[in-house]
Amino acid sequence: MLKRLVNELHCKLKITTTGPVLVKSGHASVSGPDMTPVRTWRNNHWEVYLPGSSLKGVVRSHVEKICRTLRPGIVCNPFVKANDNNRAIAQGALLACNEFADVACSDKFEVREKGRLKVGSQIWTRDKDYDLDNARVYADSCPICRLFGSTSFIGRLSIGDAYLPANAQGRVETRDGVGIDRLTGGAANRAKFDLETVSSGVTFETDILLRNFECWQVGMLLVAVADLRDELVRVGSGRSRGLGAVKADLSELTIHTLAPTPQRTPDQFWGLGKFDTAAYGTFADDLLTLAFAPTESTRGLRRIATFSGDSLTALETASREEFVRRLDNWEVAAGMQWQADWQRGGQNG
Repeated sequence: MLKRLVNELHCKLKITTTGPVLVKSGHASVSGPDMTPVRTWRNNHWEVYLPGSSLKGVVRSHVEKICRTLRPGIVCNPFVKANDNNRAIAQGALLACNEFADVACSDKFEVREKGRLKVGSQIWTRDKDYDLDNARVYADSCPICRLFGSTSFIGRLSIGDAYLPANAQGRVETRDGVGIDRLTGGAANRAKFDLETVSSGVTFETDILLRNFECWQVGMLLVAVADLRDELVRVGSGRSRGLGAVKADLSELTIHTLAPTPQRTPDQFWGLGKFDTAAYGTFADDLLTLAFAPTESTRGLRRIATFSGDSLTALETASREEFVRRLDNWEVAAGMQWQADWQRGGQNG
């Protein structure tokens, strides 16, 4: 998406375990615990870390729940396929657009590109092919896929692996587990297992990059960071058994701008919609005016706004309100207009 680089958000997030955490390596040790945490070779020794893919998956899942709570029916389910949704056809006609709300955006685009949908013994086709380009895919994606991406296009957000700071120790501990006999309520025979977890009080650091963003996407990201800060999100395995408690800390955030912004005031920052990207379904009024202006500097071609203290709080507040406002006014029907065209031109094959 976009062969230009107009803006970037950079920040370093500190994640501290407030209880035992286990991101499983997928294999047991030779002569030790049955479950062990992932490790990587770094600084000339093996050390525990939190994979960026796990962190991004947890953040995406959490934000999906928030979006479905605030505005039901506008976020897709990445694991639901169009051909599995038998509600899509009823009495020889496609149902309303919201019947496809749960279908993964990537699957909708695949169906749209192929021009045919099969449900049971029925096949529906269209008499008009659509040329899907990146702009149209982005414009028609749900809010979550716009930020995190799908199999149709890369996402805006990147979360790196969370490593231990230099010279820090990643303490681990071994915990006993046992299966419960459903009849006696005691320990089941031969159902004991051991697991090795990262101990409480271990701090990891990860880098977050958000590229070519809209202002509401900053709010979506910072809502997740706020919940991590308030210890409302758990990571890793065994979350229902008390594992995975963490606390995040974000003390500074920088926004880099490369595209010209001649009419921007110091208390504003611009989102993607202000950079002539209407083809992507962005908003022309995509800017925020903040109560406290950030500190600005120049490095080469980049203009860098640094948010900390009051300016960071102002950014969190304004972007969160923008996220909720855009979500409330999200036009689902506009992004799924092709379904109405399909219904009019479809025929039973």
